[in-house]
Amino acid sequence: MNKIIKVVKVVILTVVVLTPVIVLAKDNLNENLKIVSRGEVKVVSGRKKLSTEVLNFKTEKEEKLEENNKKRLDIYKNRLEKARFRQGKGNILVTGYSSTLDQCSGNPFITASGTHVHQGTMACPPQYPFGTKITIENVGTFICEDRGGAIKGDHFDMWFTSRSKALVWGKRMVVAEISK
Repeated sequence: MNKIIKVVKVVILTVVVLTPVIVLAKDNLNENLKIVSRGEVKVVSGRKKLSTEVLNFKTEKEEKLEENNKKRLDIYKNRLEKARFRQGKGNILVTGYSSTLDQCSGNPFITASGTHVHQGTMACPPQYPFGTKITIENVGTFICEDRGGAIKGDHFDMWFTSRSKALVWGKRMVVAEISK
């Protein structure tokens, strides 16, 4: 009998606590959301608009980091244009890595090209100069910004925000387009 009373109390408590939260969440889906960046105010409404707007939103720090990375890669532009390497579509081996001390030498957040790691960083074999673009079907476009001791031939290493995400990616043969 005591067990039944305890279960009923838990159910009532859950309903009392969660019902207002669910109602508020449901109401908030229909309200407008204001995103403020550099003095600009964007008003976003509805679930579909919210998801695309928020996915593309960058903080000032992220934008500054991206700008600094772009400036750093511009240093390698001449080498990239003069370099001769295999371009076009083909199969490549892609493994994952993250910013952990045992996977990187030196500062784990700074690449061999001097950029700060970010979504889209790729470690490439030495024959591919920094700035090379690698577009992997159904995954995205990556920029060659890093190197690695075991990365040779057609082996590339994609940066992930955590070791667990890198391990989930694992080791995959993918179709990619390599270009300058």
